[in-house]
Amino acid sequence: MQQKINNLLVILIIICSTSVFSLSALGPLAKATELLGIVLIVVFLLIHVVYSEQIIFKHYFTFAIGLLFFSLLTSMLMAKYSRDQNFADTLLAQRAIYYYLFYFLLHQLKIRPRDLERIIIFFGILHVVMYIVQFFLYPKVIFDVFMLADRGTIRVYLKGSDYMAIAFFMSIQAFLRTNKIKYLFLTSLFFLIFILLGSRQTMAIMAFTMVLFIIFSKKVKSRLLIGFLVASCVSFVFIMFQDIFKALLLQSSSDLTLGTEYIRFMAAKHFLTDFFRNGFAYITGNGMFANTSSYGNEIERLKGNGFYLGDIGIIGNYVIYGAFFIAGVFLICVKVLRVKVEDNQAYIKYMFIAILLSLITGGGFANADFICAIVCLLYLVDVSNWLGLNKNILHTDNN
Repeated sequence: MQQKINNLLVILIIICSTSVFSLSALGPLAKATELLGIVLIVVFLLIHVVYSEQIIFKHYFTFAIGLLFFSLLTSMLMAKYSRDQNFADTLLAQRAIYYYLFYFLLHQLKIRPRDLERIIIFFGILHVVMYIVQFFLYPKVIFDVFMLADRGTIRVYLKGSDYMAIAFFMSIQAFLRTNKIKYLFLTSLFFLIFILLGSRQTMAIMAFTMVLFIIFSKKVKSRLLIGFLVASCVSFVFIMFQDIFKALLLQSSSDLTLGTEYIRFMAAKHFLTDFFRNGFAYITGNGMFANTSSYGNEIERLKGNGFYLGDIGIIGNYVIYGAFFIAGVFLICVKVLRVKVEDNQAYIKYMFIAILLSLITGGGFANADFICAIVCLLYLVDVSNWLGLNKNILHTDNN
C-alpha cells in the first residue's frame, strides 16, 4: 500500500511540473500547480528525512545538483546588483530549479525501478495522445502552449515531451532484446511525434542515437534483420510524411543561405556580448528574470526582435545561471555515462547521449518538466549501480 501511495505522489509531482500540461481550461490555476509540486517535494522530503529509517545507497549526483543550487545563489545576487531585481521576485522566478530536490525525495521514497519506468512510459504515451488530439483539433486550443502551422505540419510544444523521448529509447531497447513487433510499433509511434513536431535537430539526433543503440547493443542477434526492419519503417515513414520532409529541406536551405545572419546566431551573439552589464556576470550569470520587473521587460523586448533564450539552448542557461550551472549540467551528463548500470537500464545512457547532442538548441535543464524527467533517470542510475554491486542481496524488484 505504501508503495502505491508513493507512486501516486510521484505521478502528482510530475503532473505539477508540467503545470497540468498547461490545459487552457484551467487558466491561471495551471501555472499555480508548478508551485504546488515544489511544496509537495519539500514537505514530504522533510517528513522522510526526520522520521524515516531506510537503507541509504550512494547518491552519485549530489555534488552536481549542489552546483546547480549554488548557481541560484550567485545569479540571484547578480540579478539584484546588476538588474535591480529584488530577491523575492528572483526566488519565485527561478522556482523550476527547485524541482532538483525531487532527486532526493525519490531516494527517500525508495520507488521501485519497475514502477518508475512504468510511470515514465505512461507519461510518454500520454504525451502522444495529447499531441495527436491537439494536432487534429487545431486551430482549436486545448493546451495553452506555443503552436503554429509550419513546415507542412502543426507544431505543438507540449510539456512533458522528455518522457516520450525516454520511452522511445526504452522501446528500442525492448525491441532489440525481444525482437517483438509491438515494441517496434511503439518506437515508430514515438518517432511519429518527433516528425509532426517538425524539428530537424530532434529528428536527426533521435535517428542518430537510435543507430548507435543498434550498433552497440549486445542483445542484437541478427543485425541484418534489425537493419531491414528499421529501414522498412524509415521508408514507410518518409513516404507517409514526405510533405513535411520537403518543407524541412526547404527551411534548411533557406537557413543556410543566411549564414551568420541566422536568427539563432544573432541571438547567441547578443546574449553573450551586449546583454551582460557586469564582468562578474560571466561567472555568476545574470539571474532569472521576473516577468513583472524591468529586467523581465528587457527580455520581452528582445523577444520582439526574435531573440529567445530558449532558442540558444545551453547558452541561454549560461546567460541566466552562469558557469556553476553549466559545470553542474556537464558533470551530471558525464557521471551518467561513466557510472555502471545494469543492462536493462542501458537506455538511460543513450537518452543522455541525445541530450548532450541537443544542448546547442535545448536548454531543458532549467525547465521543471525536463528536470523531473531527468532526476527520475538519475535515481534509476543510482539504484541500478547499487543493485549491480549487491547481487547477493534479494531484491523484490527483480522477482
